[in-house]
Amino acid sequence: MLWKKSLAIFVALGGQLAAAAFNKVTAETAWTAMEPGWNVGNTLDAVPDETSWGHRNTPVSQSLLDSIKATGIKSVRIPVTWTDHFATQSPEYLVNTTWMDRVEQVVDWALERQLWVVINVHHDSWQWADLSVDTDLNAKFAKLEALWTQIAARFKWKSEKLLFETLNEPVGSTQEHADRYNDLNQRFVNIVRGSGGYNADRLLTLPGLNCNIQNTVNWFVVPANATPWILHVHDYDPWSFVATSWGQTFWGTDDDKSAIEATFIALQDQFAAPVLLGEWGTGGNGVEKGSSWIYFDYFARTTKAYNLTAQLWDNGEHFDRVAMKWRDPTQEAVMFNAVKGITNTLPSYNQPASIYSKINAAVVSQDIALDFNNNTILSVVNAGGKTLARGQEYAVTATGITIPATYLSTVFTGSLGIKDTLTVKSNHGVDLPFDVILYDAPTLSQNSYTLSTAANDLYIPFDGKGSTLATVQAVCADGTFLKDTWTQWLGPLQQGRINWGDFGVSGNNIVLYAALLAYVQTAAQPVTFTFEFWPRTVPNNVTAAVTISS
Repeated sequence: MLWKKSLAIFVALGGQLAAAAFNKVTAETAWTAMEPGWNVGNTLDAVPDETSWGHRNTPVSQSLLDSIKATGIKSVRIPVTWTDHFATQSPEYLVNTTWMDRVEQVVDWALERQLWVVINVHHDSWQWADLSVDTDLNAKFAKLEALWTQIAARFKWKSEKLLFETLNEPVGSTQEHADRYNDLNQRFVNIVRGSGGYNADRLLTLPGLNCNIQNTVNWFVVPANATPWILHVHDYDPWSFVATSWGQTFWGTDDDKSAIEATFIALQDQFAAPVLLGEWGTGGNGVEKGSSWIYFDYFARTTKAYNLTAQLWDNGEHFDRVAMKWRDPTQEAVMFNAVKGITNTLPSYNQPASIYSKINAAVVSQDIALDFNNNTILSVVNAGGKTLARGQEYAVTATGITIPATYLSTVFTGSLGIKDTLTVKSNHGVDLPFDVILYDAPTLSQNSYTLSTAANDLYIPFDGKGSTLATVQAVCADGTFLKDTWTQWLGPLQQGRINWGDFGVSGNNIVLYAALLAYVQTAAQPVTFTFEFWPRTVPNNVTAAVTISS
């Protein structure tokens, strides 16, 4: 009878009313279908709950997934932290049903939209699942195995577009640590492959130590019975640029590019297989927009060339989860064009995405250095939609375009700030918008501070006078650098610079954080902070001296 057959199917599916269709896939098939990818960062991985990490990081919604798919994204990595969601501890380690239901809800929403999906065990890696620490290793393995047994059971009837990732950025630094995670990968594979449903054929993505490419090349071992599987790595090279550390606001020399390519070559020489590059990208503060365009173009184009599916890490700094659009549409277009093999015209190295003129200074012609990449300039259009007259209001040169003083003098008038945006259009690829900015020297409310303690953050009111903060240099009274003294060996735009994270901007205040002020206290002498605003190539700075008396 029909009802008996339906009941038999219901029982076979472990009580689920229906199972998704499942088509076996290889790593090669998935790799071509998942590019480009995106991370829903700082949501389900936030600690302790989904909304814990900042106002930009709204809960994952169907409209968010609709919006990100509409931009052309093909896969989403949904990092999940389980630490605070266990209903019981040893020996069952049962996950709270409400949390498991929420994770499944988000996964189902993504799969319903035909997105490829990766779920994992995320910040647990440093909270309780750190296998580099010898203490309670057996208990950690037992908890991880219990967790993955539950995840595998809950998701075993999902479509082939769902991938499982063992553990995010496993902690450690030695081969012994790597061997422990190789052991974990084998246990993970055994659990998933033996869990029934579609999991015997589900694509798994397996990390090496730290998800670091070199550590993976050195120590990763493929588990038995893993096929189909895809290697999992991350790449934030160079960290000084993507995290805007030590004053590296520009990127894009031949050496910069070859350093990244060399890691991809090493990876393919070792494994000769498609790879899921689960995280990459740049931070939000201090990175010069023109350099970010160069970086996004090169990274997306080069990962594709070396069979790496790249999933952009994003905790809200790239895709605005309230407005549901990319914060920098040029950066988005650069990335998607690169994935599609469309050639972009790009700024040359060290060319800001802005044209600056200081108020009351003589207005002069300005060159915009470009890498044409075999493209042809079609036009230049201003913010009002007017197409500039070629030969009169702009000229194309062998190295870019020139905007004459006769045009700029009509723009650089009135109040400070962005006065115009000139969009350079080519026959292929992205249109490049260059802001035209009138600025003056920045000012601080005061230029000297004497503190009695380093316990609190220091807020310094400022006026950027049309410009924004790029980086900060910190020099002690005796001429030494406050921290990271090795930066003396870097170029003049990086020596003695500290990092976003040592300082920040909050409204109309530059904030020197307490952890940085502790260095000032240890130095036991006045420290001069030079706040460097754009444009950096023409010094646009203001200083403040800070002394801690105790």
